[in-house]
Amino acid sequence: MRRIAWNGISLSAPSDWQPADVEAHFLSLARHGRIALECAWRPDPADFSIPRRRAALERQNRRLPGFTADPRRVPARWAQVLAALRPRLTYVPFAWHGGCGVLGHDGEAGSCIQVRFPSLPATAPAPAVSPDPPAAPASPDAHDSRETAGFRTAPAITRLHPPQPDEAALLEAAAVLSTLRLHPRHKAAPFRLHDLELSVPAGFALRTFTFRPGLCALHFRRGADTLSIERLSPANVVLQGLPLRHWAARRAGLDTREVHSRLPHCQPPRAREAAFWQRVARHSLLGALPMLRGLARTTTHEEGAAWLVGDENKLLAICLRCAEGPDTDAMAALCASLHLIETD
Repeated sequence: MRRIAWNGISLSAPSDWQPADVEAHFLSLARHGRIALECAWRPDPADFSIPRRRAALERQNRRLPGFTADPRRVPARWAQVLAALRPRLTYVPFAWHGGCGVLGHDGEAGSCIQVRFPSLPATAPAPAVSPDPPAAPASPDAHDSRETAGFRTAPAITRLHPPQPDEAALLEAAAVLSTLRLHPRHKAAPFRLHDLELSVPAGFALRTFTFRPGLCALHFRRGADTLSIERLSPANVVLQGLPLRHWAARRAGLDTREVHSRLPHCQPPRAREAAFWQRVARHSLLGALPMLRGLARTTTHEEGAAWLVGDENKLLAICLRCAEGPDTDAMAALCASLHLIETD
């Protein structure tokens, strides 16, 4: 199983399920190019009314073939699988002709999540074909011709129940759901996706992110505080022959003497070479008016760290800016939790 954590949720999925689409509050995993899991979640501190949510699901998905949130029509085996969610989540199960899913609410985390397994059901049986001969070519009196010749078209088939899910797929879904967790915003949030793993201090909300072959970047905000985390590769191309301290000084806009080669609070996992800087920046709130520049100023405390990871030719960098003062404990916890996952 592969552990995945992203912006408020965490779960374990089969190792061959790969991230297919990632948004701030949406995650899909695919196996061999086919979507196997979709998750969408959002903060929702309101009380969870099962009848009201069931009616909303039916209304929102009325165009989905065979959709039902009626517990009498949802496959019984799927309802048994969802028992793994109790008592952590209050939930409404649903199914359609292309999969099964669940809408759940975690009162402690104050969040609502919808999980879908689009490829869960087995292949639906093909509809029966009428043994009658093919219809005659169309003509102005084609209807009369079909009646007199005894020909008739096959009646439309309406499935009252979704096809039953495959047992092996159900077991995989049960394993995933048993590990599903929603994390409250007032606690540290785990992130583990692609080759990055870290624990983000409580209160920081994800603002923007980038996942590219040479760059993984996460940017957070907590009030006036900001946090940036980056993984850059290949490190030798990023550094362009510069020592890490010189690269960090150039990036932060500092003199090389202001960047140290040791981190004062911890030694990051598998760090081969490190750099650390700390500074206080003062900015004018009224900088656009020269005569008022000295009247209102704000101070930002910046701490940054960068290090090369083992023999992976990758570079990790953190920059924490706080308005109230340096948050050394948060910086130490970040450096201790941030490391690279070995990927295939």
